[in-house]
Amino acid sequence: MANFNTHFIVASSASAIASGIMLSMEVIEPNQAIMAFVIGTFGGLLPDIDSDNSKSISIAFTIISFLITILLIFFKSSTYSVIEMIIVGGMVFYTIRFGLIGVFRKVSKHRGMFHSVPVALIWGVGTAILMHLFFGLDELVSWVYGIMMSFGYIIHLLLDEIYSVDLANRRLKKSSGTAFKFYKLKTNTDKIQNILIYAFLIFLLYNSPDTELVQKALFSKEAWLNFKDVLLPYDGRWFIH
Repeated sequence: MANFNTHFIVASSASAIASGIMLSMEVIEPNQAIMAFVIGTFGGLLPDIDSDNSKSISIAFTIISFLITILLIFFKSSTYSVIEMIIVGGMVFYTIRFGLIGVFRKVSKHRGMFHSVPVALIWGVGTAILMHLFFGLDELVSWVYGIMMSFGYIIHLLLDEIYSVDLANRRLKKSSGTAFKFYKLKTNTDKIQNILIYAFLIFLLYNSPDTELVQKALFSKEAWLNFKDVLLPYDGRWFIH
């Protein structure tokens, strides 16, 4: 599997390209592009919070706690007073960093269903819901952030699968197929976990923000034409405008 530095470099590079494209297409504004980049990079590191290494999971939860606290401050700075932000931010950070980590260690298994496509989608849809309901963002921006979360997450899974191929000996390592998967059915516990994960994903999709704006902005024929317009220099002149 790829290490932390590799995941960070690839996720941040891919997120920079994706957020830059959406900025060029005028889907999002510059400050939103920065946040999309941060969320995509964060998504690219997220799957490894189920790591068997206690140091890795501690570092991962510290990063997660810090980023979520920063997001809270970023979106609520105009609503809360300074003292309120300090109190709420501190509560959020310590709850995630020192509260949830213990629960997560008990219920998670490295390369279990946390390394799967449906969980990547859960994080994306959950992000969209959180941004829309809690932070009050419109449907388009909320979904952009949700898509970036899932995008970074899936980049991580694909990278782990790529690293499971031993090109020198032309073989697949034992880790092949354990990252980019849609289900895991080895044990009865796995089967129950799959049912719960997909049921939760359906529940989130049912309660997610309206998708009309994001479909038109990113997945329509007009969006494709817009993408082609910004992909290459419109006047055929490279670097000289």
